[in-house]
Amino acid sequence: MDTAHPGRHARLTPPLPAGARLLHIGLPKTGTTALQSTAQARREDLLAAGVRYPGGGVNHREAVSALMSRRWGWDGPGAVVPPLRHWERLMGEVRAETRRRVWISHEFAAEADDDTAARFVEELGDQIEVVVTLRPFAAVLVSSWQQYLKGGTTHTFERWLRAVLADPPELKVTPSFHRRNDQAGVVGRWAAAAGADHVTAVVVDKGRPTQLTDAFEALLDLPPGFLVDSSLGGLQANRSMSSPESELMRQVNRAVKGQGVEWGQYEALLREGGIARLLQSRTPDAGETLLQLPRWAADRAAELGRRYADGIAASGVRVVGDLEVLARPVAGEDRLPARTTTVPVEAATAMVVGTLSAALGRGAFLADRAERDRRDRRLRDVRTAELVAEVATRLRRAAGRRLRPRG
Repeated sequence: MDTAHPGRHARLTPPLPAGARLLHIGLPKTGTTALQSTAQARREDLLAAGVRYPGGGVNHREAVSALMSRRWGWDGPGAVVPPLRHWERLMGEVRAETRRRVWISHEFAAEADDDTAARFVEELGDQIEVVVTLRPFAAVLVSSWQQYLKGGTTHTFERWLRAVLADPPELKVTPSFHRRNDQAGVVGRWAAAAGADHVTAVVVDKGRPTQLTDAFEALLDLPPGFLVDSSLGGLQANRSMSSPESELMRQVNRAVKGQGVEWGQYEALLREGGIARLLQSRTPDAGETLLQLPRWAADRAAELGRRYADGIAASGVRVVGDLEVLARPVAGEDRLPARTTTVPVEAATAMVVGTLSAALGRGAFLADRAERDRRDRRLRDVRTAELVAEVATRLRRAAGRRLRPRG
């Protein structure tokens, strides 16, 4: 029995040491958004339960990107690397925490090379505990391509699959996919950087739907059910798209790429406007076609899953769940259906209205002006506080340089 929480069955894994700095690096499409959204919603409850989820946003994308010098957005104008102050601000909060466990999360860290992984370990110190969440490789292919659609890709699903599943893969097509989804490579890299005894691999198992939250509750020594938040409504904004919705988005990307549209403009108007409204306001009809893997891709994914499972088993890291889940064969279609040339009217309407609303500065849902003004005031307050903090940091550094003895 779990002595910390009487009445609960035995934990999946012992809790991390008090004061541990848990760095959850993904992988993408393994339940990261659900965990991060719950952590954001329960930030104060987590603090009371002995876990600090630093910052104020849903995750730590800007801080992680800053340390990695990773650009946010597509190649070309408008894509920027967040300034290092984002990481320094996060680390200020981490270093000030002397008693609680600290939880940092963003899946971009899964893209780290050897040197960058070592830098994370150096920054977070001996208390670092790396958690890698994993799903069967075949299960992430459809959702990964759709995620790249939200980032502006114009490749068809078939073309994209041929590129990422080639042996060797075609690295010019969505190169971040290859860096972040070599499951054995990611686990091995972080085991080398932090030590295998400081890395935990959690297998997301469709047959055990609470295994992911159970694992994090165990690692963070939280009460059972603490990280299950039904109020989030299944995270509609992160749902899968139907085939017509996917093709609508791809055709929009084709129309705007190469037309001088900067990433910031695309993100503000389409990603946070039209696409957000489409995904949050609409549920595809029951008869709407969903994307399926062709049989050749399903077979190749199972082959890679076997390779990944064996590599992770040999790495010596702690494993929560059954690695055999990663190697299970999956069904595939003999051929993909013909690409759709029509989209439902309500899908097109949602994207157009969401884009127009964002262009008017009213979010994706035509928020009223009073709400927009309140949001803008909050943003100004946050920016002022950040400016004050940045000035204070620079003054402290300048004072330190003046007081440092010479010679």
